[in-house]
Formats: sequence, structure tokens, C-alpha cells
Amino acid sequence: MERNIRTLDVSIIGADEYESYIHPKFDSFKLGEFLWVKLESEEYEKLVKIRGINQKVSREIKNISSYRRAHKDSIIKVMKNMIKGILWEMGYENVKLANFVLDIEKGILSVDYISDKKLNLHILGSKFAKLLHVRVELNQIGARDLAGQIGWLEPCGLIACCKTFLKGKLPSVTIDMARKQYLFTGPERLTGACGRLFCCLVYELDFYDEMYNKLPKMGAKVKTPNGIGEIVEINALKGYFRIKYNNLKYEVIDIAENKQWYVVSQPEVPNNSKEDKSSVNDVWSE
Repeated sequence: MERNIRTLDVSIIGADEYESYIHPKFDSFKLGEFLWVKLESEEYEKLVKIRGINQKVSREIKNISSYRRAHKDSIIKVMKNMIKGILWEMGYENVKLANFVLDIEKGILSVDYISDKKLNLHILGSKFAKLLHVRVELNQIGARDLAGQIGWLEPCGLIACCKTFLKGKLPSVTIDMARKQYLFTGPERLTGACGRLFCCLVYELDFYDEMYNKLPKMGAKVKTPNGIGEIVEINALKGYFRIKYNNLKYEVIDIAENKQWYVVSQPEVPNNSKEDKSSVNDVWSE
């Protein structure tokens, strides 16, 4: 039998359930607003979303012991934990949740996530929506995108380039770029806070490509007026290389000043290497 009584209808966050409470007359609520409520028959608070205010309700009416408006940060925290739990149950434990943006007025929760694999979690949107009672938009982003949003402090002492001036599509960086710049070190020393190679490896690549065509390769045999020696050091920034002769003597040759040298033989390159085997400078130059 319907009763003519003013009630507050809500959705329970975390369950596909609805409840009706005796409406506190001293407060005005908005549709879509979130509340923490504690019922007289329950021990703990729960998060609910207001669906509307009714005059005639046939559903069971419950009494509120206490209530308070929910802050957006606390709402996001609850929803984040629920999404993490569902992803874990469904075998997506390697998915890392990044940014959460909740638009309470529109009832939309935007979630950015990171995964080493290309995933399409849009199919889970409806499942999340039933439990969270908001529309859930899932967007897969890369670690570089996350760094651009957060803006970590990098080893150079500056805020990440992707946060300050690199906008839109971030550059593709490979370990070959580091090798071309003669950075023969472990990848862990060339990675930013995002866990990916430094974007700044791209900045001077054109210069190194130009120098790469002027300098001999490490291990190459070079003939100079002093004999034939092996390249044991290359400094692309300063434009010189160091030769070790058979008599264990060394010589530093600046390519801008001393041009009386040429490559006798290139270093041995493994069959699976993609390094360019072309000669750097195969004729005398005056």
C-alpha cells in the first residue's frame, strides 16, 4: 500500500541496489549529489547517490541516524578501490590506474589506466556503471602521458619536458638513439621517472647523426701519417677521436683541424646488428 510521505531515494555505491530514506526536511538535496549516510539499523556509514525525492513510495523506508555530504576526493577514493578490486577479480592485476576525474553534475567518471599490453576495457564500462551509478569512461594512456600530467622532477633537476613544453604526441625514443650519442650505459640510467627513455635523447640526435657520418666507428682501423691504429675513443661533442697504434702510443685527432686520415677497415659487426657498415671517410682529405 502506498504511503503519502516525503522520501529521499538513493543508489548504493558499490551495489546494484536502491534505498529510500525518510527525508530530512531541514536540508535541500540536489539530484546526483553524494552523501555518507548511517542508518539506525547499521553500524557503518555507506556512500550513496541521490536519485530523487518522492512523495509516494511503495519501497521499504529506512531511518537515517546521521548523514554528511561526501567530498569529491573521498568519492573518487571509494570508486578507485572498487574498480581495482573488480579488475583484480577479472585477471587484470597488471593494469595500473592513473588519473580519476569525476564530474558530479554530469555523472561521469573518467579513468586513465596504464598497461604494458594493448587492452580494451570499454566492455567493462557497463559493469562499473551498475556498481558506481555513474557513467565510466576508460582511457588507456602511456607512461609518458602520465608523466606529462604529473610533472615529475627529472635527474637533470628540471620538471619533466612532457609537462612543461612537450604537448600532444610525444616523441618515439629508442635505445639506438642513445647509442648514436655514444651513451653506452645501462638503460636504467637513461630512463626518466616514467620508466621510459629520456625524451631529451631526441633533441640532439640530428647533430649526432651529422657527426656520425664524419667520425670513424669505435674499433675501426684508421691510417694516419703516423701509421695504422685502432679507434679506442670517440667524442662527438668535441669532434675528435683517439687512436691506439701498435707501438701502444696514442694520438688524438680533431676532425676539424687534422684531415689527413682515412678508414682502412671497419670494426666487425654481428650479423644481427643493424649498425651501418658504410665507410665514414675513405679518402685522403686536404
